[in-house]
Amino acid sequence: MSEVMQRILALWEIDQSLHKLRGMLSDLRAEEARLLARLEAEDQAWEERKKRHQELRHLANAKALEVDETDDRIRAYQKKLDHDIIPYKEMEYLKEQVEFLRARLEELEEEALGLMDEVEADAERLVEEEKQHQERRRGLEEELERIRARQEKLTAEAEELSGRRQEALAALPQNWREHYERLHETIPDPVAPVENGACGGCHLRISDPLMERVREGREVVICENCSRFLYLGWR
Repeated sequence: MSEVMQRILALWEIDQSLHKLRGMLSDLRAEEARLLARLEAEDQAWEERKKRHQELRHLANAKALEVDETDDRIRAYQKKLDHDIIPYKEMEYLKEQVEFLRARLEELEEEALGLMDEVEADAERLVEEEKQHQERRRGLEEELERIRARQEKLTAEAEELSGRRQEALAALPQNWREHYERLHETIPDPVAPVENGACGGCHLRISDPLMERVREGREVVICENCSRFLYLGWR
């Protein structure tokens, strides 16, 4: 095999390695995006959970305030009944209000106590759920760190290969360098083996004279059908 063809094959092997690395990096970037989305969803779910607890606590506080306000109204009405001189109709109205509000106060106090118990129980659950949230978050962050470390390593390898590619490309004669790059821009395999008398890229048979030139290996040979660089498949 000619020296130039050996260099072309070496360049192609570098390109294959680069293609594989870039595919792995693409997969890692997709995995990183997935992990970031999961992390964001985890944080959002936790914020919503805390918000529900705060809403429950706010509801309990509002109910307690309603208890106090109702008790204040009862005391005010009762004070007016006990100390003020008021018309009979107003007195009867105030008595009805006091009776109604006292019954309502018992209901409100029961509701307020139930809500406070619910708040305390939910607060205990919240403590445990926060531990679980932090554990899930740590797991996602650790996985994300591993992904990013892997990305950094593969990126360094890709950069090193890119440097080797430039050197390998520069080592080719200009005509073959340009031909290789044109092929490389349009097809994934600018180099193909000849197997059973056919090009391994386009799978079309090549002429006997061209086959003989490939066997001799004294020069660079390109497929007469697809313009790929050819080499013997058994090498």
